[in-house]
Amino acid sequence: MTSSRSGAGRGVMKSLLIQAWLPILLVLLWFFASASSTSAYWPPLERIATNLVDGIFGGRLWGDIIYSFTNYFIGLAIALVIGLTVGIAVGSSAVLRNIFMPFLDFARASPPVVFVPIIILALGIGPEPKIFLIAFGCVWPILLNTVEGVRAIPASVIETARAYRIPVHFRVAKVILPGALPQIVVGVRIAITIGIVMLIVSEMYGSTQGVGFFILQSGMSFALADTWAGTIFIGIVGYVFTALFAMFEHRILRWYRNEAVPLSRRRTRRMDGLMAEIQGEAAQRVRNSQP
Repeated sequence: MTSSRSGAGRGVMKSLLIQAWLPILLVLLWFFASASSTSAYWPPLERIATNLVDGIFGGRLWGDIIYSFTNYFIGLAIALVIGLTVGIAVGSSAVLRNIFMPFLDFARASPPVVFVPIIILALGIGPEPKIFLIAFGCVWPILLNTVEGVRAIPASVIETARAYRIPVHFRVAKVILPGALPQIVVGVRIAITIGIVMLIVSEMYGSTQGVGFFILQSGMSFALADTWAGTIFIGIVGYVFTALFAMFEHRILRWYRNEAVPLSRRRTRRMDGLMAEIQGEAAQRVRNSQP
């Protein structure tokens, strides 16, 4: 047990070193190359880092961060609920797919950023249009990947659940969501990045607070160290969110990412597991109905 834990620890350290050496090298090069810079456009990295820390701990940037990421998480949560609900409904019904897929394909091809000026003009500059735009940008990858994930579930599994008259909520919770989970996770991972882009762009178009407004205002005021600080902060947040979600994804999709087993066999095992759960639920329902 001890040797397996130490082996896992060495594996994690090796993975971290492989991922971290290039960013660390680039930051060091930037630090030393800009140390004596007198250019207003390329301030020393030390000053940028100082402004970032001062802005977060005691400056106005902390209030902008709270405002921006409150909107971000509300918008992402709304997109998750709508994307999963509509995606499961459309993916489960051939009729709904025929009705909605042309519209969904149109939405897939339309970059959500182009709607920012229209929505800001229509809804104003409060937090509501930001939340709407974040949800609008995030919902499509979640929805479209959920549709594809549900469609990829073998028809025999769905038909078996229907034949046993398994309740809809059990079918969704135990059959459809687990079966479509790999594609859903891909959609959420894409949505996390799109949400940050929509957050910054929406605050640059019409806002009086937020990280996007901070970056825009500091740039217009020629406080370029603050502009760099806000930009670097957004990059760090995007990386941290993606890394945290990758850890979560690795945990919940461990069965799917088992490299030692071919993909077709993994899917077969998963579907066999779902079939066993359906049959178990049906048997339980029969036992409960007996006097």
